[in-house]
Amino acid sequence: METQPQSSNLPIDLPAQAYRHLIHTLIALLPPPITDTPEATLARNHAAIARIADLAPVNAAEAELAAQCIAARAQAEDVLRLIRLHAADIGLVIKLNAQYAAMVRASLAAHNRLLRDQQQRRKRGEADNDEWTRHIAAEAMLSAIPLEPTVPLAPPVATPSKTGIKSHILKNETPKRRSWPPPATTASVSALLAAALRTPDLRSVEPSWPEVGAPRSNNGIERAAQQRSA
Repeated sequence: METQPQSSNLPIDLPAQAYRHLIHTLIALLPPPITDTPEATLARNHAAIARIADLAPVNAAEAELAAQCIAARAQAEDVLRLIRLHAADIGLVIKLNAQYAAMVRASLAAHNRLLRDQQQRRKRGEADNDEWTRHIAAEAMLSAIPLEPTVPLAPPVATPSKTGIKSHILKNETPKRRSWPPPATTASVSALLAAALRTPDLRSVEPSWPEVGAPRSNNGIERAAQQRSA
């Protein structure tokens, strides 16, 4: 049975690779131990890694700042050891003091930068938590109210009568208050048409005006005079 060759493009764990490179860089930056033995070198490396872990970095950027802080602090401690070793040489002590102060400032600067980054990260995490809390609260409040507006009730529907004709009388209304004409029949329609034909059209009748010089009739005044004389 033939075995298939494994692919050379294996997945790479980027955080692990970054931390491994960081540790090798840190070991190269650390000053040599006082006693040049494998045990002393191993103890120095473990102490530096423990001090980096105490700074609680959670990503590669924070771990790099922590490594810079610890490496600069280790260099400052080594310079301080040299100052005590060469205390009689005033010129060398002055130079070593300046180097010691520079290493301490570099260590503090890296530490302060690390603290600021961690504080911003915590604020972002708290902001995300607050946003999630607001989302949950909004969902809870929205679930307490109807999602759709309430529709007004429809008017009462007229119920059909026993004769099969729909009743137009609304609820709480008596027939006396609302009467309807009887249904039209053929005879009633014919009578209405005949009456309309018998009625003269007033618009077609020409008005009669009295002639010029003719006596005006004043039947009302004459009738009143006759009644008084009688």
